[in-house]
Amino acid sequence: DLACDMFEELVTFAGERGFHQYEVANFARHSGGESFEIPSEACRHNINYWRGGDYHGLGPSATGYVGGIRTTNIANTQRYCEHLERNERAIDHTEQLPPLQRAGETAAFGLRMNAGWLFAEFQKTTGRDLRTEWSEPMQALVEQGNGVLEKEYFRLTAKGLRFADVAAAEFLR
Repeated sequence: DLACDMFEELVTFAGERGFHQYEVANFARHSGGESFEIPSEACRHNINYWRGGDYHGLGPSATGYVGGIRTTNIANTQRYCEHLERNERAIDHTEQLPPLQRAGETAAFGLRMNAGWLFAEFQKTTGRDLRTEWSEPMQALVEQGNGVLEKEYFRLTAKGLRFADVAAAEFLR
């Protein structure tokens, strides 16, 4: 209860100072028109990540996802640097996710954003239909008061965003 109260205070405090929550733990200012889903000064890297885009992982333990391949770098800093000094990639693990599993992860990460997922955008990104593949978890979240299901989109409610990791687990396959 205390953590939820503190989080609600943070959202209010930040909002009063011109910062708009656009993801569970991220806020940004907005300059421009009144109507927006994502503030103009939001972190583009994170939005790309939450929307299923490609990204490189730089540094020990970092994870990247490019061209359907997930890579995880060596965690040990000394070993990581030794590989780089030999002009070798410092990758510890490589994985190619099956399309349904990748789509589930993309759905889960995207639900961390206040805007949730436009169905057309999700289908364009993953080739999957969120409404058919994940209709049961979406409906359950709506019934719990943690989700909003409209004709064009699905998103978590303010309450649902507090427990986004629990909600996200329902989309992982």
